[in-house]
Amino acid sequence: MNEVLSEIDFRFLAIDGKFPEKIDSLNPEASARRYYRATYPDGATKILCKDQVFQHDFQEVGHFLEHHGFKVPKIYKTDVFNKLMLLSDEGDSDLSSIQDDAEYRTFLVKSLELLVSLQKTRPEPPVSVREFDYEKLNFENKFTFSSYTNFSEMFKLKTKLRPEVVFFLEEASGFLAEYKEKVFCHRDFHARNIMLSPTRELTLIDFQDARMGTPFYDISSLLYDAYRPIPFAMRQGLFLLFLKLSDNRFKKPRECYYLQCLQRSYKALGSYFMLVAEKKQDKYRQSVLNCLDNLLEIVQVGLFPDQLFLFFHLLKKELSENTLFLEKL
Repeated sequence: MNEVLSEIDFRFLAIDGKFPEKIDSLNPEASARRYYRATYPDGATKILCKDQVFQHDFQEVGHFLEHHGFKVPKIYKTDVFNKLMLLSDEGDSDLSSIQDDAEYRTFLVKSLELLVSLQKTRPEPPVSVREFDYEKLNFENKFTFSSYTNFSEMFKLKTKLRPEVVFFLEEASGFLAEYKEKVFCHRDFHARNIMLSPTRELTLIDFQDARMGTPFYDISSLLYDAYRPIPFAMRQGLFLLFLKLSDNRFKKPRECYYLQCLQRSYKALGSYFMLVAEKKQDKYRQSVLNCLDNLLEIVQVGLFPDQLFLFFHLLKKELSENTLFLEKL
């Protein structure tokens, strides 16, 4: 038995009286959840998810998605008291593992088709009763501000997050909160949350925090993905394809899209600040730089104020010359 699992965990893994012969800990990601791959005597594998709080929303949203024909992990058994779930094994490959841009574009098109189908569903609770309102969006802005404080102290940075940046993000959140068209939002629709099976099928994971939001929230996560950057021309073409697949039914699409890209990438930047400075996960240092590149492009193409460009530019420049930051890049 793997020493990181308790006797309760191990007993939970039994299927038809058979216990796994091998248990491997999978690489931890940004959340507090931990995952383990259990290999059984017949060679079959399952994934054990251990959490600090039982994910009822994962169950409910998963059932909703499965009912509407979306591929999601199958839940074999649960233990609410001990916060355990036994899930189907969807493999180790996600979209970010595809290195060739042409092949990656093919799967991004499939992901956009999947996204448009998601947005055409009629959400039920818990998704339908929560949304990206001003309070939620501005909470994310404040999270980035506080995370940057810790991050800048850790690397002794001189670049300051100016009030003009904070004010503009607050205004952007107000516009996005008031946007009339609200749809199902996965909330974290990026390459690492779209699994790629050996038969090249797409499986959605990490959807428990889904809520109502603008039609551009999830596409901004996918096209401005710090885990898997893509060329500008590809990004532009895929955005136009998204509008076409959506029957061009959204008002002010370009304005809303770039404001959402700005808000979403700014929030992602805060997550990377936190993961590096507080969680000491050095693998996210590259994501900080990639996210800053995304924000610099968004600010320029979206024709946003110069103060935003200046902050992201100076921060990227300082980090690129910071030996403390670069030593574990």
